[in-house]
Amino acid sequence: MVSKFINLETSEMLACYKGMERMAMIKAIVFDVDGVLIDSNKIIVEAYQKTAETLGLRIPSPHEVLGLMGRPLSEITKILWPKSDIELYMKEYRRLFMDENLVIPAVEGAVDAVREIRESGFRVGVLSGKIAFFIKKHLKEAGFNIDWFEVMVSFETTKKHKPDPEPLLFVINQLDVKPEETVYVGDAISDYECARDAKVEYFAVLTGALRREDLEELRVKNIINSVVELPDLVRKARVACININNINTSSVEK
Repeated sequence: MVSKFINLETSEMLACYKGMERMAMIKAIVFDVDGVLIDSNKIIVEAYQKTAETLGLRIPSPHEVLGLMGRPLSEITKILWPKSDIELYMKEYRRLFMDENLVIPAVEGAVDAVREIRESGFRVGVLSGKIAFFIKKHLKEAGFNIDWFEVMVSFETTKKHKPDPEPLLFVINQLDVKPEETVYVGDAISDYECARDAKVEYFAVLTGALRREDLEELRVKNIINSVVELPDLVRKARVACININNINTSSVEK
């Protein structure tokens, strides 16, 4: 029965094996922040809308804002209000976050998931279009230990930003791993495009900007409910590859 399974070289089985094999090679996991580690998207949408209202600008729909998530604030502002004073908008938006002292909670189970991933020996990084001040502030307030993240790439770090692959490749270089040894976990179209062009395995979570049907339309392969599922997926892929390789070796020896 086992030998029949091994000799059954269907495209589905080979694709599954190759996917597991790639996951078993993973040495580093890089996380987006908003909608992935912290449950911030509703607050962010409201912040964009409130800032627009304060400045007398057209108020965007949640769908418009969520579709641009992952990009830097300056770029989103330029797209939504091309004739507005971008610096003024950014100043007011950031003042809103500071003055109202918003505390954004972690995605349920995300703190424990990142801790487990770190303790399992993976290199861990963060890549976000936010400025470094807000990345650190929001992660700390949500209960994450900043020391878990060996590399933190923010808006200020690189000249180009998501969806360009430059910031993700920068993280990979700093973590001293290869693209094929890296997973990027995100929730937005710009995250997916960034990972695709960097040739990095991408996992999309459903706790953020996009719905499952949106991700399926983009042909995203790896869709998970939240980062909570990630540690178990990587662990199972490693075990499955070891088992299959052992079976193959035994079959050849016989």
